[in-house]
Amino acid sequence: MAQIVTNTPLVERNAKLGRWITTGSLIVILAPLAITFPALFSGRSEIPTEQLLLLYGALILGLVLSNVGGYFLNRWGFKYYEAVGNALKGTDKKYRLYNYSLPVHNVLLSPYDVTVLLLKNVDGQVTVDSKGWRMNLNLLRFLRWFSSEQLGDPTRDLEAQKEKLLAFIHDRLGAGFNPPVEGLIVFTNPRARIEITNVDLPIVFLPSSEDALKNALKKPKNAPQLKKEVYDALYELFEEEAEARRVEASSGLVIAGRKIL
Repeated sequence: MAQIVTNTPLVERNAKLGRWITTGSLIVILAPLAITFPALFSGRSEIPTEQLLLLYGALILGLVLSNVGGYFLNRWGFKYYEAVGNALKGTDKKYRLYNYSLPVHNVLLSPYDVTVLLLKNVDGQVTVDSKGWRMNLNLLRFLRWFSSEQLGDPTRDLEAQKEKLLAFIHDRLGAGFNPPVEGLIVFTNPRARIEITNVDLPIVFLPSSEDALKNALKKPKNAPQLKKEVYDALYELFEEEAEARRVEASSGLVIAGRKIL
């Protein structure tokens, strides 16, 4: 079975930070309201200007903090990358999925190549054709604009991540070390609706089938595998980097010499 390597300290730290910020946003909004309520029921026709300014400022700041907290929770708290690990059940143990452990967030090392997985947890209608990527914008998505994941341009983003990973490999193993680096755009949200027209792109809609990812990764019978020394070099590099990042994340957020996360 595929092996999963996840930078758990980083995920847990950022998820906790998201919960703290979200809770803080509620406090920022509710505290000025508690101060203003006595004036509202005192019989006075007007609320003092300083209290109004405090109330409006708190509402704006609270909204900003709420979106920041939602962003962290959406990316780190829901752990939708776990669906990718589940989708790899039944594969050989030489398949190794690295989550937040390398310079690129999600990378799969297989007996055949290295595959960058660009995960998208968006919901709603997604359309891609020769003109590019588009997504329907409704009122709810507009209100969640900053906290929810954005579609962007997955094709361009995937190529950028592949180049970033290859640069990392070259930096550590030499410019002459050139393993095949592939990429897949993986949609994980079952509420997404993907419409592809007149383009051939490496897209996987994970909820469509329990074998959707494995089918996309499947190679022809005679496909060449990585040489043992190449696979071993990549394995050792990825494991070393994953451990270094895990140790770094385990140190937490330190302020004034005190660990707070």
